[in-house]
Amino acid sequence: MEKTNRRKTLALISIMLGAFISLLDTTIVNVALPDITVALHATSQSIEWIISGYALAFGVVLILAGRLGDCFGRKNLYIFGILLFLIMSITAGYAQSEESLIISRVIQGLGAGLFFPQINAVIMDMYSGKNLGKIFGILGSVIGVGTAVGPLAGGLLIELFGADNGWRAVFFVNVPIVLVTLVLAMLYLPKHQAPKEKVRFDIPGVLGLTLALMMLLYPVISRGSNGFRLVDYIWMASSIPVFLLLYWWSVRQAKRGNQPLISPNLLKNQPFVSGMVLSLVYFAAFTSIFFILSVTWQTGFGQSAISSGLAITPFAIGSVLAAANSNRFIMKIGRKLLHLGVVLVIIGLSGVSLVFHLHDGVFSAWWMALPLLTAGIGSGLIIAPLNSFTLSTVVGPERGGASGMFNTAQRIGSSFGIAVVGSVFFRTLDNTTAHSQANAFSDSLQMSMYVNIALLVVCFVLVFRLPRKI
Repeated sequence: MEKTNRRKTLALISIMLGAFISLLDTTIVNVALPDITVALHATSQSIEWIISGYALAFGVVLILAGRLGDCFGRKNLYIFGILLFLIMSITAGYAQSEESLIISRVIQGLGAGLFFPQINAVIMDMYSGKNLGKIFGILGSVIGVGTAVGPLAGGLLIELFGADNGWRAVFFVNVPIVLVTLVLAMLYLPKHQAPKEKVRFDIPGVLGLTLALMMLLYPVISRGSNGFRLVDYIWMASSIPVFLLLYWWSVRQAKRGNQPLISPNLLKNQPFVSGMVLSLVYFAAFTSIFFILSVTWQTGFGQSAISSGLAITPFAIGSVLAAANSNRFIMKIGRKLLHLGVVLVIIGLSGVSLVFHLHDGVFSAWWMALPLLTAGIGSGLIIAPLNSFTLSTVVGPERGGASGMFNTAQRIGSSFGIAVVGSVFFRTLDNTTAHSQANAFSDSLQMSMYVNIALLVVCFVLVFRLPRKI
């Protein structure tokens, strides 16, 4: 028994490290972009693709990766994705041109997208009941830390290695972490058990899903905060009939006894779909906070990248503490915990907005500490329980596909949130003065709060379809 528990612990460490490094790389590169521009003589469009290429590849491959894990083994897909991520981290660090760096980042995103859905699925394979909620609480803490410490870690590396080599260290820092992850995964992740039925891979489903996600996400990620053009709206709207056609194909394949890429059973699972919608809306409001705060702090108030990371630290601390203890709260108040979390996020963001209204000149991060801590606690009470409530409704061989769909919803929400809130920020911004930056940030936070208020309404409607407790 002791040996079994030790193996499970080491397997858990492996997948938690994978979750940490994949989300760290969504934010750590941001602070290095000015140095990359100088070193590689990169254009503004190339700089955007260094960020958006990773995000696009990450989001597009998630559902496919989850289904591949169901068919061919979660351990196999996890190790392959981690290995690809490792190789591309090294090539990115050695990149000599903007083109080579973009290619490395896109393939690195594919690697992250391949191994990330296996994380939730492996957790559901190894744990159940109260233990499942506890482990999802740990995962929520890791997600909060990985996302929030990126700017701080990037700033420290640039400060330590200088402008010429600091941006390369941002990619090389992945190497030791990923090597440990890879070794632990190879030794301790549960072995693949071959499916009882012969696997027939759904090639039309793969092509249809890839096309639909590209049509939806490409305009959002590539345009980012620059605002949408008419052609972008047309391109995104055109994804709807492709998604409908994909659903029709999946139902048809299921009736014939085949294994479609997207299982119709998951879309008929109301608790799962409700949790997926809640996650999409929340991530639309959640991830944009770090983007606009980092821009305001460094550009408007002339602070360093390290200072920017430290300013966000209270949010990370609150998120980690709340997520780590969320399972205990779930046992007491159940799914109502999600309502409490959203309310705390709204209160916290309102406090940050008020601080920027009152202090738009000389500024101190201490004034934001309590509001960001409050918002972080709210976030921790949402992310981990939402994972638990949603994914615990899925059993058997569909866990990988469910994890992929759930994570795809989060990536779609993040992309739209940054695009919409960032658009408000830059359209409100008149100039680079602290006063203008503070006003733009405050308006952007209000938009983020509107999304959270919408989430609160959606939460009251949909949360009652989730299980009362895990």
